[in-house]
Amino acid sequence: MSKNKQKPAPERAETEPTIAAGGGSAWPFVLLGVVLFGCFLHVENTGGAFRADVFQAGMKNSPPQADEPPEVKSYKRGARLYDACAGCHQPNGLGQPAQNIPPLAGSEWVFREKPDRLIRIILNSVEGPITVNKVTYDNPAMSPWRDALSDDVIADIATFIRGNAAWGNSAGFVTPDQVKAIRDATEKMGTQKWRAETLQAID
Repeated sequence: MSKNKQKPAPERAETEPTIAAGGGSAWPFVLLGVVLFGCFLHVENTGGAFRADVFQAGMKNSPPQADEPPEVKSYKRGARLYDACAGCHQPNGLGQPAQNIPPLAGSEWVFREKPDRLIRIILNSVEGPITVNKVTYDNPAMSPWRDALSDDVIADIATFIRGNAAWGNSAGFVTPDQVKAIRDATEKMGTQKWRAETLQAID
């Protein structure tokens, strides 16, 4: 019997390393790893090129946020607080003449140059007949708010009422100091209500 000569195994062509799962080339992943490692070294050595001094300087040079004037803030607060008054005087400020509740819109008691009369009415209310816009209201039912509302709250409500252009009112704003001054000056009144003729004698 003749011995079979073993044929030499065919040479395999050199191939790039492959990934078993996907069969794709591994070189892109190797390169990606090198790039990421280089980025890591850069951040480690330079702090990511973040300059805290430049950042802080930029913050200091940023223009300040515009702030609203105190009277505008007071008016906006008063608009929200007026909700407690709207049940009687109505959201439009026209009151309820049939219910003997006078209007605040266009009222000569509201848009005077000085807010003293309005502050007094809010603090102690008014009794007896009072004429508003040529209409007389006999003893309107309003409670004194002296003990219930702070100077700040009364100032905000009065500012909203006096400056409400939608109602035809365009008087100046009211400060808490103005309210406090009148509150202190009329402290002996307690919750006694004003008479319209007495208020008319006050400028």
